[in-house]
Amino acid sequence: MRDFLAQFVVVMGLLVLGYYFVALGVNLAVLWSSLRQAGRKMRVVSARLDLPEEAAEPVSVLVPAFNERITIADTVRALLAQDHPHFEVIVINDGSSDGTLELLREEFRLEPLEAAGEGPLPCAPVRGLFLSSVHRGLIVVDKENGGKADALNAGLNAARFPLVCCVDADGILEPDALKKLARPFARDEKVVAAGGMVRPINGCEIRGGTVVRTGEPRTLVGKMQVVEYLRAFLGGRFGWERGNGLLIVSGAFGMFRKQVLLEAGGYANSVGEDMELTRRLHHHLLDRGTPYRAITVADAVCWTQVPERLRDLKTQRVRWHRGLADALRRHRGMLFRPRYGTVGMASLPVFWFIELLGPVIELAGYVTLLVFLLVHGATAPALLLFLMAYLHGLAQSLTALAAGTGVFSDPGEPLRLLPACLLEPLVYRPLLALWRSGALLTAGRQARWGAITRNKLS
Repeated sequence: MRDFLAQFVVVMGLLVLGYYFVALGVNLAVLWSSLRQAGRKMRVVSARLDLPEEAAEPVSVLVPAFNERITIADTVRALLAQDHPHFEVIVINDGSSDGTLELLREEFRLEPLEAAGEGPLPCAPVRGLFLSSVHRGLIVVDKENGGKADALNAGLNAARFPLVCCVDADGILEPDALKKLARPFARDEKVVAAGGMVRPINGCEIRGGTVVRTGEPRTLVGKMQVVEYLRAFLGGRFGWERGNGLLIVSGAFGMFRKQVLLEAGGYANSVGEDMELTRRLHHHLLDRGTPYRAITVADAVCWTQVPERLRDLKTQRVRWHRGLADALRRHRGMLFRPRYGTVGMASLPVFWFIELLGPVIELAGYVTLLVFLLVHGATAPALLLFLMAYLHGLAQSLTALAAGTGVFSDPGEPLRLLPACLLEPLVYRPLLALWRSGALLTAGRQARWGAITRNKLS
């Protein structure tokens, strides 16, 4: 038995080590590209190249809501206070049972609005439309429960303007975020999708629906997610934008040309509707040979609550990984197809073999290391392998933290996040690898809203 374990450790160790070096090379290349792209974007931001108001395209902001009574009023107030010349806010109440609609009626004095008939996209039956008597740009769609994608399609049917922006019901936008996210669409007609920066709001000071001072979450789980979000945007999405290979425009804060969404068929009933939509837009536009761009905007910021309880975090990450698996499966025909450019030849292969299957290999690495320690003890090769993996994760986090220092109100905040960076590879990543590996066993389950504990924002 001991000989078998020794051979198993050697074989698995070589496989994990080979995979690790491939992933390391890819991650470093994407990180280098991302930092260069981020630097270019921040130079554009510092130049303050604003557009005249008459050049800004009107925006319909879609807010799908299911049992969001705790946060919905703050989110809507922040949206109504946006510094954009022409926009509307459409809240889609997707059969909430916690009094979400009743709160909206009371807070914004909703009055019945005559329905305009069915729209181009199928969705669950709409029970009523309402218009605010105090904010004429606020419309509420009340419909039977059908899931987030279904709610967004109902919002698209009601939207009047050429740009649509999707915002989660717990999101708080910076006062100028909508204007900044819409700016690239007016400058470049090829831009069809743009994602903003999403940052954790836990621990921030909020007044009147606006974040007036940044802060870090109280819990270690929350702090680790602050670092993770910085790494995901500064170390990933900017990099994939080069070569037009961006595969995720976040459902928490993303903007699209409405006509392109309608032509592509709107949102699909997927547990990862935002990931699936981004891939489908690539698929649709590349098949048609239409020149386009999907980008990330560095200075358009949306604040969102992140789960600070392990149970809620597990629920969220399992759902995200199922969504990734579903989106990749639906568009597997693009994989390794030169006609799909960077998406088919680079982005999708990386997402298949590193993002989707990476947690399984990572978990196998932990098991292999544990067996190795049991069989051979803490030898130099085992310690070296552990140290390499640890330093790889730590370097990514520290680089993202250093690149993102300008987003904090207090210069001391990055220093207070250092313990989270040090502990993340030891605690946080193994947990995520375990949960995400388990998610693959249940991939394909029907899409539904995820129940995450919310806290009052202000």
